[in-house]
Amino acid sequence: MQRLTAIFPLGLLLVACVDASGDSASTTDADDTSAGTSTGADAPEVTYWRDIKTVLDAKCVGCHSPGNLAPFSLESYADASAVASALPGSIMAGTMPPWPPDAACGTYLHDRSLAEADQETLLKWVELGAPEGDPADAPPAPPAPEEIEFDIELALPEPYTPTIAPDEYRCFLLPWPEDQETFITALSVTPGERQIVHHVIAFAIPPDQVADYQALDDADADPGYLCYGGPGGQQSGGRVPWIGAWVPGGDPGDMPEGTGIKVQPGSLVAVQMHYHTYPGARPDQSRIQIRTAASVDKVAAMMPFTNPAWVQGSEPMLIPAGEPRVVHNFAADVSNYLPLLFPDGDFQAGDSFMVHAAALHMHTRGVRGSLGLTGGQSTCLLDIPRWDFNWQGSYQLTQPVTVRPGDELRIECEWDNTAANQPVENGVLQQPRDILWGEGTGDEMCLGILYVTGV
Repeated sequence: MQRLTAIFPLGLLLVACVDASGDSASTTDADDTSAGTSTGADAPEVTYWRDIKTVLDAKCVGCHSPGNLAPFSLESYADASAVASALPGSIMAGTMPPWPPDAACGTYLHDRSLAEADQETLLKWVELGAPEGDPADAPPAPPAPEEIEFDIELALPEPYTPTIAPDEYRCFLLPWPEDQETFITALSVTPGERQIVHHVIAFAIPPDQVADYQALDDADADPGYLCYGGPGGQQSGGRVPWIGAWVPGGDPGDMPEGTGIKVQPGSLVAVQMHYHTYPGARPDQSRIQIRTAASVDKVAAMMPFTNPAWVQGSEPMLIPAGEPRVVHNFAADVSNYLPLLFPDGDFQAGDSFMVHAAALHMHTRGVRGSLGLTGGQSTCLLDIPRWDFNWQGSYQLTQPVTVRPGDELRIECEWDNTAANQPVENGVLQQPRDILWGEGTGDEMCLGILYVTGV
């Protein structure tokens, strides 16, 4: 799922690195050559070509480039220098590039965060007046990532222009083309209209639930149907298997080597599009690229984890109106749950398993969440200290974690349900009210999702 790094893959416009209005961080007199291509003793300490371009290309340009979702480009020196004074605010706040996981919890592949040295270099460049330097000083470009050879491409059934502002969540159903059992080993997305596509999540609808989801589509007069949090569906409560996700700037989506998610013939692919709607937006017809294999070394699955009593309502996950800090947590040994995820006998109750990636899901009033292991071992899998519904992702661990019987998976979520932390729905600022678990925009969740295989 975007190398399992992208985001529920599950937001708003990629905001600028703070307000781009404001004056330059420093000024120079007419005789100062630091903004040009000076050499020798007069050469500036930090320049765009020698020091800055590599950082921006690696961490920012995937979103901040012409035609993409971000509101301005950082692709060239002219682009970057024009907004240089806007960069320090987001750099120091840690909001850009968006990378929610706390590094104190663990390390993940494809980390988009800025290293401390890169932050200092960018801030120094702005302080010096954003000097360009000499293009000849640019370091060699890093090698291009190896291309993934996809063998299936699925497109949204027709162009669609979102109408609900500022954000619309719409699901489209796409027939799965394979007539044999198949394993998905990579998934990527080509947005049809990059300026409005904030993220994409793909789900596999099993054959026995196809009619339920088709009814949702048939009941909506527009292409697809409105959905939020998950793809909907009464039989599954919206919790069907994920098969991948995508966010702007994410890496091409190959899954851990030798693993793949099984899809049965007769399935549907439900594609949840999160559109950031703006006046005059052009229609989108995004395409999903998938790589498949006839077999894999280890069958994988997305394991949802939460307290069943919250979902059923027997132990309500109450978030009272007006409360600034509400915390719910739950822990359980999930080893006996594996046969439900792998109904074809790939696992037996009590087997050990491996966690390759972890994700968290809450809605708009969430402020913090974490996933970890307790009991037999104490291991942090994912900690999001500053929750943002607009930047959800699944994060692939640099080293998979083995979970054994007796280990307990633990999830904890925190919410702020005061008037200062209410969402806008259909243009209306909501007022605090008691909140429970639910699929709707105004409801909440505390859900973990793990990409798991056998040991």
